[in-house]
Amino acid sequence: MLPNETPNVPASPPPSASSSAPTPQSGSGCLSSVGWLASAPVLACFSPSFYAHAVRRRTGSAFLLFFVFTFVISSLQTCGIAWGLLRAGQDIRNAFERGEFPEITISNGVAEVKGQQPFVFDDEDTFFGIDTTGQYTEIDRRRYSQGLLLKRTSIVFLNRQGEYQEVPLRDVQTLLNLDDPFILDGETATGYWTGFSVIFAVIAFVFLLIWNWIVRVAYLALIALLLWGLMVLLKPGTGFGPVVSVGLYALVPALFVVHLLSQLSLRFPGLTTVFLLIFWGLGLAEALFAPRKPYSAASFGDYMSSDRPLRAWRALIALPLVLDVMLELIFGWQAAVVTWPLTFITFGALLIASFWPMLMPSSAPAQNQ
Repeated sequence: MLPNETPNVPASPPPSASSSAPTPQSGSGCLSSVGWLASAPVLACFSPSFYAHAVRRRTGSAFLLFFVFTFVISSLQTCGIAWGLLRAGQDIRNAFERGEFPEITISNGVAEVKGQQPFVFDDEDTFFGIDTTGQYTEIDRRRYSQGLLLKRTSIVFLNRQGEYQEVPLRDVQTLLNLDDPFILDGETATGYWTGFSVIFAVIAFVFLLIWNWIVRVAYLALIALLLWGLMVLLKPGTGFGPVVSVGLYALVPALFVVHLLSQLSLRFPGLTTVFLLIFWGLGLAEALFAPRKPYSAASFGDYMSSDRPLRAWRALIALPLVLDVMLELIFGWQAAVVTWPLTFITFGALLIASFWPMLMPSSAPAQNQ
């Protein structure tokens, strides 16, 4: 071969349109990262074509979306816990103001009680009492398995392990570094409860995030491995990424349906998994097996089988429903009379918005939108 001759290089084959695994890509235009994170939870519930777009994005987008989703859910659930604790704190203050719970002052190891005595709360195997008059001197261990009794100069503890201990109030003040005098009334009790509530809410948020994020991701990954094996048999060359991505998105509508059914008191173990598998299967069918032709709104058949733009703005239609669910998680409402009609209205509105390009061809978006 002469130096100035060009070797014959075989031409690269053109990319196949029927590639078994979608090529990861990032969004553009409306489907930017922020737009995707904001719209994906809604469209995953109401738009089947969403899953065809989802598998084209990198798997990391699915994990990021799921983390943001679980972070928001955990935050809303924590707000609900904080709201309940806040109401309990107000109930404590009201109980003191109404005289339902006696005010206690401990000074120099001696307790003084303002209110009716003895004050006793008796619930099956639990005893709680306040008595500085001497009527109650101990907890009946034959009847109770746990309890607490505040006496004039000491406090008695009984736990479920059968340990019975009486501690002088002077030692309790020193051990807990309590003020002298230590006063427990409506104002101070509310303050102590507020401090406890803050600590409890933080701990609850951490545990909720671990459950909603780490535990569920591990559970989804286990199911994804099984489904991946099935997908490889049905469509050789399918990667693990698209399968787990669809599962992460499919959990959102599964949780939403379970939330709707819980308002009708319909719940049983494994209900979330049942709906997860249903939405997961439908998502995989749409993403990996549905035919994809160039975009066309000429007829219903062409429109349904074409590669339809996602149009992320449709998620705004579900904003009233999203706000309703958020308020339910915070305040513990079971407003089925509101949520169910809103769900059907939202579904109908999204259905109209989805088919609008076919009904009004002149308004059909360009394929690259």
